[in-house]
Amino acid sequence: MPGATFSDAWYRIADARVALLPAVKVQSHRYRGRLWFVLEDPYSQKFFRITPEAYDFVRALDGERTIDEVWRDYAETRGAAAPGQDEVVRLLSQLHMSNMLFFRGKAHSDAIFERTRAQKQRELYGKLLSFLYVRVRLFDPNKLLDRIRPLILWCTGRTALVVWLAVIVAGGINVIQHADELHQHTQGLLALDNLGWLYVAMTLLKVFHETAHAFVCKRYGGQVHTFGVMFLIFTPLPYVDATSAWGFASKWRRAYVGLAGVVTELFFAAIGAIVWAHTSDGVINSLAFNVMFIGSVSALLFNGNPLLRFDAYYVLADLIEIPNLYQKGQAQVVHLCDRYLLGNKANVSPATDHTERVWFTSYGWGSLVYRLILSVTILMTVLDHWFAIGMALMVTTLITLIVMPGRKLVTYLMSPALANRRSRAVGALAALVFAVYAFVVWVPLPHAVRLPGVLEARQRAVMYVETAGALTQLRVQHGQTLRKGDVIAVLRNDDLELNLALTRLQITEYDTLLRQALQKTPADVAPLERRAQALAERLAEFEAMKSRLVVRAPQNGEWVAPVLHERMHSWIERGQPLGEVVDLSSFRFSAVLAQDEAAELFPAADGSGELRLVGQASESIPIARFDLIPYQRDRLASPALGFLGGGDVAVRPDDTSGTLATESFFEVRAGVPTPSLAAITAYQGMSGVLRLTLDDQPLYERARKSFLQLLQRRYAL
Repeated sequence: MPGATFSDAWYRIADARVALLPAVKVQSHRYRGRLWFVLEDPYSQKFFRITPEAYDFVRALDGERTIDEVWRDYAETRGAAAPGQDEVVRLLSQLHMSNMLFFRGKAHSDAIFERTRAQKQRELYGKLLSFLYVRVRLFDPNKLLDRIRPLILWCTGRTALVVWLAVIVAGGINVIQHADELHQHTQGLLALDNLGWLYVAMTLLKVFHETAHAFVCKRYGGQVHTFGVMFLIFTPLPYVDATSAWGFASKWRRAYVGLAGVVTELFFAAIGAIVWAHTSDGVINSLAFNVMFIGSVSALLFNGNPLLRFDAYYVLADLIEIPNLYQKGQAQVVHLCDRYLLGNKANVSPATDHTERVWFTSYGWGSLVYRLILSVTILMTVLDHWFAIGMALMVTTLITLIVMPGRKLVTYLMSPALANRRSRAVGALAALVFAVYAFVVWVPLPHAVRLPGVLEARQRAVMYVETAGALTQLRVQHGQTLRKGDVIAVLRNDDLELNLALTRLQITEYDTLLRQALQKTPADVAPLERRAQALAERLAEFEAMKSRLVVRAPQNGEWVAPVLHERMHSWIERGQPLGEVVDLSSFRFSAVLAQDEAAELFPAADGSGELRLVGQASESIPIARFDLIPYQRDRLASPALGFLGGGDVAVRPDDTSGTLATESFFEVRAGVPTPSLAAITAYQGMSGVLRLTLDDQPLYERARKSFLQLLQRRYAL
């Protein structure tokens, strides 16, 4: 127990007679190979960990002798191993705040009143800051859990593990098989008509989540005395208090309790995926989809992510045997900034060895960055759908992430700890702020836009069915080289053959009638000649239609029809496409330019760039010139550019072709140099990314334009 031998505050506690409460339970645990003692208050479910030396001292406090008497006897017997007065004051203060000590003699009323007042102020301050997160206790479920213990043992045993694994695998397979539908379905997740289902799914999952914590805790003999409701952003959700698990000697059992809710949510998310994939639109389908989404997102981004102080964080800290990992990680970040930025060489790292130093540094910075990214993402999502709530959340976020840390920084800069180094610290901080400002606002950086698109042959002919018929012959295969006039396919139309035969018979009949009229009734000759002429024209039309049943190549090129062979002997209606004949000697790239990027690209329409095709990203194709088509389009050049085809452009969910974009865009066409084609494999319809170089711009200018465009596009401001 390190600490100064004497303390200025010793007189406050020297004459007190204290001892551990009889109800306090003590267990020995090992953390990273060292022995520790865990003190548990069974009434408040609070835990406190102390070293063996500290426990020996606390155990010597019997309530009969004063603290000063016990400390002096302990110092005489232990010598240099005895705790210093500073350490004793700190230890007893923490135990006192945890309500694990009782006092003999007259109570210090002023101190008790002051402690109560300070505690109430802290609670009020905490509630004001966490008004979006409030807990209300409802009842004690401990006796109920004792009565259903056989069910608990079955639900948390090996059989349940096998069932869990099988369901997770089945759910994952269904998600992979229906990935396109899933992506489309998520577009309406936060629509008003889905919010009710979203809340129902969240409530059901949280009930099972908290029940899982209680089940596993009870399996190993823990006590669960609280079931309540927490109001998360004014949304009521259930919770249980399973903190008694911290009294388990095995860290693996404690980890099981901590992860029980996460694995349960994943289990029901997998069930939701299976049900959603095998049901049609309706109540069951909507509920299953929301269960799948909430269960997976909650498990992977929140409760299952150790960078946030939820279930996985406590499990990680317990398994690596570093309590208070978050606080120590933040302290390590503060230490690094204070020591190396502000020049405070006296600041000591909270880490005691290399392992702790690595954990504290990596976790401190990692959790800080992740929380910033997650906060901004949530804020933008809420602003998109509920602007007023989003603004309130923005104020709370700014206070939490900027105002409060800034206030602490100013307080620290003005504190006596920096009395001798305040000028150096303020100067270093000001220099850092100025350097960041200058870099962001003044330094121009390379700037470019990346546009998704597809490769198109400059000369290509799409072959459509001009006369409906059944595909009876396919003379060429996909990828075969054709010459102009080569037969590609032959169709058959029995109705057309019948009409041809009937028309020929009618022509023969009218020829006979015409010869008879010339001899017997000259007045009928003119009408018969007109009718015969009409039949001849019909016959010519039918014969032209029959000739078009033979599909021929209109130009030289390669035949592109990868799935046409699957339609052999099938009826193909007039106007349906069969394939394309493309000239592979010359290509261009057709890219999609979003409206918010058009303003930057229009002045630079004579610039240059590079093209990288999917699957050949290592090969860069130089683009010397591109053309920006100065009118808006709604249809994509290929379904591969839209969400449904795996692209990045949002498309209308009611468009079966997958090419109708939700927002209008501009088209950029870039010619692909013919010499570059020799180094790549180029096919009609291959997707890729066109990178166009623009004038250098500072980060501030880019961010300002993006922010203004965001306000205009999303909020019409």
